[in-house]
Amino acid sequence: MKKLTKIFVSAAGLLLMGFALAGSNANAASRLTYGKITNYNLHSLGTIRQLTREQIAETHNLSTKQVENLMKLSLPTHLTAKNFAIDSQNFKMHLSKNSYGIKSVAIPLNKLTGVISNHYLPKKFKYGKPKSPKKVVALTFDDGPSPTLTPKLLKTLQKYHVHATFFEVGSSVSRWPSVSRQVIKDGNVIGNHSWNHPQLTTLSNSGVESQISRTDAAIYKATKTLPEYVRPPYGSINSRVGKVYDRPSVMWSVDSRDWAYLNTQKTINHVLDTTYNGSIILMHDIHPTSVAAVPTIIKTLKKRGYTFVTLPELIQKPLLCGYQYFGRNDFRND
Repeated sequence: MKKLTKIFVSAAGLLLMGFALAGSNANAASRLTYGKITNYNLHSLGTIRQLTREQIAETHNLSTKQVENLMKLSLPTHLTAKNFAIDSQNFKMHLSKNSYGIKSVAIPLNKLTGVISNHYLPKKFKYGKPKSPKKVVALTFDDGPSPTLTPKLLKTLQKYHVHATFFEVGSSVSRWPSVSRQVIKDGNVIGNHSWNHPQLTTLSNSGVESQISRTDAAIYKATKTLPEYVRPPYGSINSRVGKVYDRPSVMWSVDSRDWAYLNTQKTINHVLDTTYNGSIILMHDIHPTSVAAVPTIIKTLKKRGYTFVTLPELIQKPLLCGYQYFGRNDFRND
């Protein structure tokens, strides 16, 4: 009987200890701030904001107006904020009262690898620098979609097993949404290139917001995806503009000058002469001469040992808000 009593006492003690530990963990979690989980990185906090918008768009059937208003949604901007919880699978952000009627957003932790400090992630989600081919390059195309040229380009990319990022103009997406859908269906990425290609630094904050949010809405309506990246027309950006759209700015390190040459061979020669390891190549899918140059560019660069990769593969980690990305190991503050 004494032995049984000892067992019961021991079990009770372990149970109480379990509650104490659970309470301790809960208290520790309640003390976490965005500063602690991001190593006090405002760029990572901005990325969490954008992932929240993307998750809302992905998990809710939003109207055009609701997508346009996502940029106005009240989300944390200070590293001292605590309106979140982390479990084994999700990061849960608690929202203040909003017009969407959404109280919280659960972001899968696999989307936060490289954004949140490894210390706060389960082992399977911890960031480790990925292995990468020795010579890499990323293809990007601006100003589409074109109803005739973009589909032709997509066939070329499929033929050579290459994926690219298309920075599309919202007014064109609204005219040819089926082309944008095909871009996504083929495994490519669509970025935001404004509504009608103005120089964003000449616009007011509300003007910049309108250019980006209307394009977000057009792309979402066509593809049910929200653009993760922005490429400012003409590469015209400053810190004010970057803060308005609150996501990574993708620039370039190789300007094909296809828009100036309008000559297939000159475009080919220029790209091949100026491409180097880690380059982001800028081309356009609205000029016949540019689209005609792509097969030779791909075949030649592959022969030279290059692998065509996506932007995160090129950068070797997630692209963070508030940075301008020009190529591998070449990024700067907005």
